[in-house]
Amino acid sequence: MMTSKAVICVAFAAAVAASTPGDAAFRRGDFDTAFESYAAEVASDPTNAAALLGLGTIELYRNDVTDAKEHLMRAERLDPTNSIIKRRLQTVEERQGEPGEFQIAMRESPATVPFIVTDPLPLVRAKINGRDAVLLLDTGAPAIGLTPEAAKRLGVAAQGAGQGVFAGGKQAEVQKGLIDVVELPGVTVRGVPAAVLPGALELAGHHVDGALGTIFLAQFLSTIDYRRGQLILRPKSESSEFERAAETKHAAREPMWLVGDHFIFARASVNGTAKALFNIDTGGAGLGVQLTKASLDADGIAPDLSKARDFVGGAGAARAVPFSAGTVSLGRFTRRNVPGLYFTEGDQFGIFPFTVAGTLSHEFFRTSALTFDFQAMEVVIDAEPGTQRL
Repeated sequence: MMTSKAVICVAFAAAVAASTPGDAAFRRGDFDTAFESYAAEVASDPTNAAALLGLGTIELYRNDVTDAKEHLMRAERLDPTNSIIKRRLQTVEERQGEPGEFQIAMRESPATVPFIVTDPLPLVRAKINGRDAVLLLDTGAPAIGLTPEAAKRLGVAAQGAGQGVFAGGKQAEVQKGLIDVVELPGVTVRGVPAAVLPGALELAGHHVDGALGTIFLAQFLSTIDYRRGQLILRPKSESSEFERAAETKHAAREPMWLVGDHFIFARASVNGTAKALFNIDTGGAGLGVQLTKASLDADGIAPDLSKARDFVGGAGAARAVPFSAGTVSLGRFTRRNVPGLYFTEGDQFGIFPFTVAGTLSHEFFRTSALTFDFQAMEVVIDAEPGTQRL
């Protein structure tokens, strides 16, 4: 069953009409090709606001906040009424954070946080504002997402933050607040932004207070080690050393992009078809891959619609059809017979100005140690012996 979750709905969808050659590559999610095109256009015409916007956008996706800000500010000076440029600059400010946010004190390096359980989703124990809490690991969540009941119990004041987008594209109201202090084994973090999401959650017989999400993990070199049942948090300064070790071990390493505040994307392939852009959202219990209708058709998968059933998401029931994907590959890492879902009433990807093929989630990564390196902007998958790599 899909877990309750939300993503704060940012107005991504109002894309600029195609006005530069790079836009076509951008819309299909081929960001490297689009970047090269935008860079060439800016070199040829430094006053091309649309190309500067494209260049700054992809730099933002690469988490290169300094260059993104420079190019987006140049674009704004040339096109001061462009609302998309303003939204990108707002994201730049969000990435830079507010004073006092994410003050990290590591008592151990690396900090190792044991799982309570690994399935149906990893759960960890934490202290929030000095009180015990149980959180699931979910890169579909922002920094920390809390249920309304947990926010009240843990002393987290919240205010309205607009609409959230949930499983099947359903929407509901969400709130935001600030946590004074989060304590995990080996590390203390002060000033952690929180989203308050609708609903309640029980997993594996445990009452779950919320989710530990992407923005929190991005403050570290973070490894979700499914094999050993632990979350490993290292300082981001260890990125180069970690990447060298991953190369020596022939781990799968793929570029990743950070869109908005917490949406992680990487290119993957289903059933040997061409690579496409997938959201990496680890919070889908029982789910390995979600595909859009267009992706199902391209990958030659025909779900049996008679098997459709309701899955409960953060905004209520969403109708979905299960299927099995023959192979799913993220770089060198390949899994076979991956359990999937297709949401018949729509998906959550319409908020993005580029084509998204689907989502990769828990069951796909279950045999691996999954690392998010926000310095190198790579996702690294270290598979257990015997797991097939192509």
